[in-house]
This record gives sequence, structure tokens and C-alpha cells, in this order.
Amino acid sequence: MESFNPHEYVPRRLDAPAKFLLWDFDLVASGIAGLAFGIIVNSLLMGAIASYAAIWAYSHLKQKRHPGYGLHYLYWQFPFRTFKRTPPSSRRFFVG
Repeated sequence: MESFNPHEYVPRRLDAPAKFLLWDFDLVASGIAGLAFGIIVNSLLMGAIASYAAIWAYSHLKQKRHPGYGLHYLYWQFPFRTFKRTPPSSRRFFVG
């Protein structure tokens, strides 16, 4: 039996999404947003409810779709200005 050679190791999951413990990072981020809402209104119960609702809504939004669907949805629904050469995401129709 051959021994393990770290120079020939090939990882199995190159395209795996970023995770925080057991959960996907985007679900954790939506839960943290709910907890931040609870901190703003100074209520732990409201934060827990908002966190649960945000995680539930986001998980149902991306269920049975592409793994990056949630981020794509956020890009098209909110007016981000991250790219300088492309038009904003809120501009849907082009004359041309």
C-alpha cells in the first residue's frame, strides 16, 4: 500500500460553497442580519424571530435552484454600483 504524498494530493471539493460550521455562509449572513435588527430594536426575541424569518425566506428563495441564485437575485433586485464599465442592474432596457 502506498503512503500519502501531499505533493500529489487533489482536493475533492473545489467548487464547494463557503461554509460556517455546518451552514452555507449566505444563510449565516441572513441570520446575522436578523440578529442585527434585534440589536437595533433592543429586543432579543424580535432579533431571534427576524433571524429565523430571514433564514427561512432565503433558504426557500434558493431552494431547487443554482447555488449562486441568491446572490444573483440580490444583484438584480438592489441597485449596486460595483462595476464601472457595466450599466447598473436596475437598468433593464437598452436602446441600441
